[in-house]
Amino acid sequence: MDPSNDTAQTWTIPDSMMNGRMCGKTFSLGSIMLFPQQEHTNYTDMASESGAQRTVKMYQLEPSSWLWGRQARKLINESVGTFLSLQTAITEAEPDRHNAVLVKKCREYRSIIQACQQDTKNLQQANENEKQNGKEPSTQEDLIILQDILYKMELILSLVELLFIDTMSDGHLLNQLVKWIQLHFPQHERKKGVVLESDRPHLHPDYWNTVYGSVLQGKLDDARLILSNHPSADTDPFLSIDELLRKMPFFQVYGGVSVGDFEARWQHWQSECERRLEEGHFASSHNLQAICKILCGDLETISKLMNLMDTWYHLMVSTLLFTKPTVKLFHLSNASQDAILRMQDQQVITALDHVLLAAMEADMYQVIKECQQVMDNPWFTTHLTDLLYHTVQHKGKHQVLPPLREYLLLDYAEMLAGHSSLWQVALLYLDHCGPRGMAMAQEALQRLPITSDSCAQKIIQMASEREFEGVVVSVCRVMGRRALSQGRLGAAIWWGMRSKDAAFTSHVAHQILHKYMSDGHFESSTLLDHLGPAMLLSDTLTFLGKYREFHVMYQEGRYEEAAALLVSLISSKLAPEYFWPVLLLDALPLLKAKEPVISSEQTYELMYILDTLTNTTRDKDQTKNEAAHVSFLDKEKEIRVALTHNLAQAIIHEGTVEN
Repeated sequence: MDPSNDTAQTWTIPDSMMNGRMCGKTFSLGSIMLFPQQEHTNYTDMASESGAQRTVKMYQLEPSSWLWGRQARKLINESVGTFLSLQTAITEAEPDRHNAVLVKKCREYRSIIQACQQDTKNLQQANENEKQNGKEPSTQEDLIILQDILYKMELILSLVELLFIDTMSDGHLLNQLVKWIQLHFPQHERKKGVVLESDRPHLHPDYWNTVYGSVLQGKLDDARLILSNHPSADTDPFLSIDELLRKMPFFQVYGGVSVGDFEARWQHWQSECERRLEEGHFASSHNLQAICKILCGDLETISKLMNLMDTWYHLMVSTLLFTKPTVKLFHLSNASQDAILRMQDQQVITALDHVLLAAMEADMYQVIKECQQVMDNPWFTTHLTDLLYHTVQHKGKHQVLPPLREYLLLDYAEMLAGHSSLWQVALLYLDHCGPRGMAMAQEALQRLPITSDSCAQKIIQMASEREFEGVVVSVCRVMGRRALSQGRLGAAIWWGMRSKDAAFTSHVAHQILHKYMSDGHFESSTLLDHLGPAMLLSDTLTFLGKYREFHVMYQEGRYEEAAALLVSLISSKLAPEYFWPVLLLDALPLLKAKEPVISSEQTYELMYILDTLTNTTRDKDQTKNEAAHVSFLDKEKEIRVALTHNLAQAIIHEGTVEN
């Protein structure tokens, strides 16, 4: 662990045997199995001293993240849709439309984060109500931490959007920076409502601070509204400051005014502010003087009001608003350093500040690196890097981003794959990671615990979509053997056919035949009726399918077809030898039919089989299928008589037909 990383934590395993050296083994994706490393002789010594062998425990360590919480699940489920649609939209869009697509998708990510923020806020409020009603609330501390993380993510993402992605404003950033500050520091907006709702607004303790805060955030209309509620609003000083606030120019990229013309207007307006200040228009009110000094860009006055600006970047934007209204990206590095220097006594630089500084310096790689220090999981950095990758892809810059993007996607997908209910989401990300992603997807599917038939079907579906035939076969084999161990022969043979495992399928088919010999009923007859080409997987399965077909023919009264099929099954040697007695017993009712349905040639074949079976039965110990053979031996004489009678009838019938 990096000792300089203030977010690193150390956990202690409460086991004295784990105090020494430990060994670790990767147990599954995102999971490590730990156990103490000690010499074998040590265990022997301990056993001899204590008289009993000590129990050695193994510990499975799995990563924990706020993403696994119920409140953050929406973040995962909705962001994957935005991620996939971004990949498709970028592929289909014309190059000149890439920027618009990226801005849209970035704002979708932001809206997802904001929705989670609102849900967390609502839950916090519900917890407060439960606490007041005497109920036990949920963990409030976790919600506060989650709210802070979501706020940081939205703050960073919105800054990255305006600095790197939404670059249609010809590099002029001030209006967007002002909106960024207004969105993330709404305290003056809230105070405005409180002040205006009071009986005498001008006597409210936050009256002038709210005015100053509104001016520093560029909300000049709000400042004018608050000032209009002052009893002296109709006096010359108030009317003069109101006019200056109303006439303050703002640069609009598409406003039809060039940068040079705007700067001339700006200088004229600010000169007017300075002139009125020098002429003493606001001498009667030091509060109005302070407002006018802010408009003049007086750094000393702005610095005195630092307590109204929570952070250095708020101070930076407020300063630029009144000193450099045509600021561009390359100006922000110096401006941010200057703001930090001015606020160094009031603010400690945090990991979040390093992220924002890297963004101000237009260093994408450093932004991603610093984000890793702020967040405890790769969700944010993964989606941020993907956005930046597509932003610079068509420009051919930042060659480090493609491999970094793939690495972060793999890291995020690995984390999801280790979760019991998010592995399907992981595969969707791995689809966009090239060959390494496909390899990890295959490995993840093979390591998933198969808890039910529906889970197996999901794994097979995902594997089939990606043409992972080995995974499909592996899952089917596992499910087939599980079904066989549970005595579900029909399910076992179905899984065996899906896995195309001839040996296993043949084994299950033998089991079904043995079961039929014992109770006279087929296991899963509906499945056997619809085997189709799959019955060709093994000889035993082929026989089983055809034998079931014989039964269907017999039940439908198609005796000649049934007889032909039965004899062919015997003569082709498809039938296992232990099943011959059953086939001869099945032939008995056909041999006794009034009209011969078994030809003389087929009768000779049955006679040959009967003699072979009789000799085999006498020569071998037939204890395995004793009941079946006893039944056959009891009816052997009856079968011989029926064969002789059928042969005579068939010869007469065949001779009559020929004549």
